Amino acid sequence: MSYQRRLLTLRTPFLCGVLVIIVLMASCGSVFSTQKLMMIEASFNPTQTDQGVYVSVVGRVFDLDNSSLSNALISIEVIGPQGSSVHVAVAYTDSNGLFQDTFNMAQSSPAGNYTAYLTADKPGYDTAHQNLIFVYLTPDFALESSISALMIQQGQTSSLTLTVLSLRGFNDIVNLTAINQPPGVTIQFNPSSLVPSGSTTVNIQVSFMAANGNYTFEFLGVSGSLTHKAILQLQIEPGPMQPALVLAGAVVVIGMIVLTARSRKSRRRREQIVDEFLRQAGADTGYVATARALARLEELRAMNKVDESTYQRLRKDYEKRLEKSTS
Repeated sequence: MSYQRRLLTLRTPFLCGVLVIIVLMASCGSVFSTQKLMMIEASFNPTQTDQGVYVSVVGRVFDLDNSSLSNALISIEVIGPQGSSVHVAVAYTDSNGLFQDTFNMAQSSPAGNYTAYLTADKPGYDTAHQNLIFVYLTPDFALESSISALMIQQGQTSSLTLTVLSLRGFNDIVNLTAINQPPGVTIQFNPSSLVPSGSTTVNIQVSFMAANGNYTFEFLGVSGSLTHKAILQLQIEPGPMQPALVLAGAVVVIGMIVLTARSRKSRRRREQIVDEFLRQAGADTGYVATARALARLEELRAMNKVDESTYQRLRKDYEKRLEKSTS
């Protein structure tokens, strides 16, 4: 076999192999070219509340041209400083490529770094990832009541324990008060301020004048700009009758009866005096007798033995008689 023929024989398999590789690379390139690049950006937005920290995760998904991508699936997992999962959620981007997720961290949550692992998926795009870190170190306190509901009768007193807990090294003075308590309810704290962690005794006194019913009011702990509260449901029930109140009521009733009897007796006495006056004055209708009757009427009025309306009526009557006797 000539040298040229042997060389052609060796080149043919090599060229076929190169051709196969080129075809494979072209086909793979066509597959890879269908997957577009997708990116994700997001941030933590924590807000302090009465119950702890309200955390919002907001973000946007977009492509290489910075065009927003809608309907992208966002997987969210938040890992706490102790390595355990504290929140898992799924969200979708809107027409502007935006997404949002929220969760609450309790006041007792441990301090440290909280990491959110975000993954964005959408058909036709590469998967996008982003990690966020939120540091939770702010000192705070919590307010806890030994009971959440209490029933007290009118005229009675009850008590409970209110505990102020230190969170993440909090050591400032917390002032305690109550708000929205119903009328007739007196609340005293012993002590009314303390440095957590510590407890105070709350005495709740319900007067006899407090209205029956169910009420909701709040214990409030204030330290600087931090404010936390504990809610108490109070049920006021009718209490036993107080002896002093019963006696006072009896005295009032008896007094009213005595006054009514005296009023009736006085009225009857006045009626008898008026009748006697009319009988004496009615026999003589002359000028002198009429003038004497008027004088007697004035005397009875001064002695409070005739009521005002009767006096005015009789006076007009006898003045008319005088006019007739002189005509």
